[in-house]
Amino acid sequence: MKDYTTLKNKIFRYEFVVEKSRFISFACRVSTVGQANSFIESICKQYYDATHNCYAYFTEEGQKFSDDGEPQGTAGMPILNAIKGKELFNVAVVVTRYFGGIKLGAGGLVRAYGKAANSVLDESEKMQFKECSLMQINCDYTFASSVESAAIKYGKIVDRQYLSGVSYSVAIPTGSKDGFVKKLSDATQGKVFAKETCVKMIEF
Repeated sequence: MKDYTTLKNKIFRYEFVVEKSRFISFACRVSTVGQANSFIESICKQYYDATHNCYAYFTEEGQKFSDDGEPQGTAGMPILNAIKGKELFNVAVVVTRYFGGIKLGAGGLVRAYGKAANSVLDESEKMQFKECSLMQINCDYTFASSVESAAIKYGKIVDRQYLSGVSYSVAIPTGSKDGFVKKLSDATQGKVFAKETCVKMIEF
């Protein structure tokens, strides 16, 4: 999987009013369709009395959107377009509407739902997941600072254990692995080595 940007693991909220209609948007990080559906159901249950609960999600398992009674193409698709337009992945957005008595028309609905989704995503805290090589490094305390300096420059330290020496688990983005290995060798005079244990997506 390629590197991607998503949201921090919390629910974000945004609210505004257009022509007396109240729009409340919610955004959440999800990684499966099941998680997306659970998030959507929780919002629908909380706002059961709303006129519409429209949504979209874009995950590694697939994508889906719903107009929930609004004219076709005026709600769910603008929400999905907002997620994709901001180049976000593994994200679900629900926009709740309380009708205020004034019809917005198709164009007005598209603009309102698009604003609702874009605004909550703008206000959300972002984070990245990168494809990384997990590297296991064991060294004497003498080289600990050199190892940590190289790890921080090229990636991040996932775990460290202090025993008779120091044992590190370091996540290095796959494209930076060769540079890290060379830097580690140069910084420790070729006395410390890194062993790749697996490749996985790591949060940054």
